[in-house]
Amino acid sequence: MLTGRCFSAFALAALLALPACAAKSPSPDSAAVEPAEAATPDRTAAAPAPAAAPAPAPAVAPVAAAPKQEFSGQWAYRQSCGWQHSAHLELAESGSGVSGRWDDGTRARGDSGQLQGELRDGRLYLRLCSEGEADGKIPACPNYGEASAYLAREGAVLGWYRKSGDGYRPYLKLHPAGAGQAVPDDSSGCEEDAEQD
Repeated sequence: MLTGRCFSAFALAALLALPACAAKSPSPDSAAVEPAEAATPDRTAAAPAPAAAPAPAPAVAPVAAAPKQEFSGQWAYRQSCGWQHSAHLELAESGSGVSGRWDDGTRARGDSGQLQGELRDGRLYLRLCSEGEADGKIPACPNYGEASAYLAREGAVLGWYRKSGDGYRPYLKLHPAGAGQAVPDDSSGCEEDAEQD
């Protein structure tokens, strides 16, 4: 059995046998750095980065209403050769409706009267009445027939389409005919007209 003196010697020998690194205490430099880093306010829990401002939404152009088709004014067609066909419309818009006067004819015959129109889907549908010959195709004023034609803006001109069967066929191209505006002379088809005389 070991005595107290022997036990003390044994314990001392065991302590001396420990590896040198186990007994080594941390250096003063490393001990000073680690706690300092942990205690620095800048290095504690990182403050959340400010939320990035949301990217501005792309500018959206306001939806523009379809441009209103202008029909008001004086419109005309003329042909100085062949049958010397001429036509004239005088239109005054009011809301979705139009009123005015019309005339259409050749060197042989023609007709004129009043008109009423209704704007639908960019077209002006016309109802006519006749103050002239009233050959039965167009009712005598003040009675208006059904829509027998429509007008459509085609750039600077006005396309006149007449009812034909279940649809409409191109008839004339009308040009602005206000004060100081010269109406172009249409010479197309004059040769055919001259042969039919």
